Amino acid sequence: MRPKWHFGLGRELGYAFWALTFFEAVFGAYISIWPLWIERLGAPISIVGLVLGSAGLIRPLVIGPGSWLVDRFNTRRLLFAARTLSVGGLLVAAFADAWPLLLFTVVTGAIGELVFPAIHTYVSDHAGENSVQAFTMVITVGPSVALVVTPLVSGVLISQAGIPAAFILAALLTVAGMIFVSRMSFARVQHEDDAAQVASYRRAWHTPEIRRIVLFHGCTIISLAIGSSLTANFLESERGLEPAVVSILSAGAAVGTISYGVIGSRNRHLRRAPILAAVVAATCTALGYVLFATQALLPLIAVAFLLRGGLFSAWTYYLVAMGSAAPRYLRPRAFAIVEIVGGSAISFGPIIAAQLWLIDPHAPFLVAATLTALTVFWVLRSSPGIARAPAEVAQPQ
Repeated sequence: MRPKWHFGLGRELGYAFWALTFFEAVFGAYISIWPLWIERLGAPISIVGLVLGSAGLIRPLVIGPGSWLVDRFNTRRLLFAARTLSVGGLLVAAFADAWPLLLFTVVTGAIGELVFPAIHTYVSDHAGENSVQAFTMVITVGPSVALVVTPLVSGVLISQAGIPAAFILAALLTVAGMIFVSRMSFARVQHEDDAAQVASYRRAWHTPEIRRIVLFHGCTIISLAIGSSLTANFLESERGLEPAVVSILSAGAAVGTISYGVIGSRNRHLRRAPILAAVVAATCTALGYVLFATQALLPLIAVAFLLRGGLFSAWTYYLVAMGSAAPRYLRPRAFAIVEIVGGSAISFGPIIAAQLWLIDPHAPFLVAATLTALTVFWVLRSSPGIARAPAEVAQPQ
């Protein structure tokens, strides 16, 4: 039997699958060489960290009000406008001749990320009872396959045409993702128990399970982000690897993400406990950071990239937990908070990493591994019930 384009997910989830696959492919095209490009355009390592981290200041200003706008305006048009701006930012990066111009790319990239909480809510609304499978396929497997392929394609293009080619590829992939967004129906189903409820960020934050998951997520991601931020710079300056090689090796992180996703969806214990699955993925990522800091052999660096795939797997498992814990009417706000906190953590990580680099280039990896270990210990010790089976926790009213 011929495989269906939506892989058995159904038409609506199929559109989300391909939209997120292409949008994540955008990151795969340039993210591994993004710090290098900032540095190549004249920024010292401290400025590299600030440029990477500046998105964390912008993201709350975009996604917070953006979630409110999604409730009141045509979602599809809003997402189209946001992603069109991000295409412009990528093209500016491709032709920039000085690092300050890249701040425009940072701003437009943050605006473009409005698609993620909107599509995460869309997936949760259409997932039915098997939310783990839906989130795993749409948010983990599809995007991760893209993150395997696009660094390889980007690496080839960079070797032939230079780093700007990666940004042009990213712009084209953004357009492809927008085609699938144009097919999605964002009309949300109104449930009787939602009718009398008023969604707000305040109410979402004061829902205990939502707040707990957000705190776990934020602490986990910022710990891991410190180690992932300057990997490309470290491998070039300390290990002597070319940017094209770094881009190709970074595909291993996506292979790791796929592996974590498949294991999490097939293992009965992890499937019933997505936060526990997030803890496992974070722990493996921390081990990868130790390898980056201590090993120079190319095969071991490849293994480190494979383990690093746990960063985005942990993020996905927290999304699964949030989809189970948040009431329907609060899901858009809950997913927006996750995106704001997690995205800001990813952005602030480089600022911390840059300061640690000034002490020793190995320090970001070792500090990240230590902080991740402490976070894992805190998550497991402070909330053993939710760590074992958050999907079974009663939804707050």
